Amino acid sequence: MENSKPTQPGRQDSAENQENYLVENKTGVIAKLKQLVKHHCMVTATFNNGAQSINTVVLDVLKDMDLVALDYGASEAMNLQLLNADRIFFKTELDGITVQFDADSITKAKLQDEPVFAIPIPSSLLWIQRREFFRVRIPLGVPAYCEVKQVDGSYRKYKLFDISAGGLSLHDEYQDLDFEVGLILSGCKLELPDHGHDKVNLRIQNSFPADRTKPSAGRRIGCEFVGIGMSFGATIQRYIHSIELARRQIED
Repeated sequence: MENSKPTQPGRQDSAENQENYLVENKTGVIAKLKQLVKHHCMVTATFNNGAQSINTVVLDVLKDMDLVALDYGASEAMNLQLLNADRIFFKTELDGITVQFDADSITKAKLQDEPVFAIPIPSSLLWIQRREFFRVRIPLGVPAYCEVKQVDGSYRKYKLFDISAGGLSLHDEYQDLDFEVGLILSGCKLELPDHGHDKVNLRIQNSFPADRTKPSAGRRIGCEFVGIGMSFGATIQRYIHSIELARRQIED
């Protein structure tokens, strides 16, 4: 089983670990801003030392012009105050992820003949994925699996008990490996029925019997995702939504 010791164990959304989510690569910043465009996320722009704010939407990322276009407000008086601001802080949420960036300047421009706000593409962006995510149990009739690399380099398939946007729990029915809390399992292959598959890294958070009345039932290994890709993170969210939707349909 391939693993490594984490340098900073614990909750990744704590204040001391927020630097883990600071995206400073321009390509990465643009990719994440485009996610806001795709999902039409409402963004709060705060200015004048937090005394004023306006809601807007990221409309487009103009890479060649090094600009981000945002929706122009309905109140011209408020628009003018924003245009005169020295620094603007932007904050929104995307599928439980808090996104923050700022701008030292903002101008009025046109996009497809419509007025917009324009700011330089941020040099950095804070992307904080919190761990208090809604967790769903995997349907017994349609199991999901995660393949974990073993000591000899081969992969072994483990069934999932449940999953959230922040992590999952594995069913270790074999009980022949030392799943030590804090270890990172690298290059695991996560398979989500009808939603695709991808490699993920998992940090072991806990380990306890799957059924305390049946020692032979194996162990339940709780894990959190480490550095999961944004695209597959969105796939996991869609998978969770599909399970919850199917459950509600059955209940109704």
